[in-house]
Amino acid sequence: MPRIVGPGSSRLLIPLVAAIILFGFTPISRVLLRTVDGSFAPSKYSSLALRTPSDAVNGLFAGQPVLVRLTNHTGHLKTYHWNASQNGALISLGEQTLGNGRATTISVPSRGAISGRLRIAISGTNIFVTVPILAS
Repeated sequence: MPRIVGPGSSRLLIPLVAAIILFGFTPISRVLLRTVDGSFAPSKYSSLALRTPSDAVNGLFAGQPVLVRLTNHTGHLKTYHWNASQNGALISLGEQTLGNGRATTISVPSRGAISGRLRIAISGTNIFVTVPILAS
């Protein structure tokens, strides 16, 4: 009885299946990830970072706003409560609501701060950044 599938066809089948998986499922998985707002993304986190990284070394003058980047990758809409303190004294506070995968810049007032380090933190977490405050 003659063979319908030749010996070279199995070599072609493996790359064909790999191409279908690579190109067929990638767009589908991106659509699914957007549809569920990233809720099954592999890592979930929130982050704070100084908008200008050199501020961590150079510092800012008291009274200047501190620009901080807040990012939400928790898998859902989240309201963040943040505070800025210095030596245990509250300098400013606020809140920001962000959807999953979103980031925003917060302008943190430093009025009332004195020479030293200002700590900006997300309330109820261990997430914070510090910036030196210079005497004006």
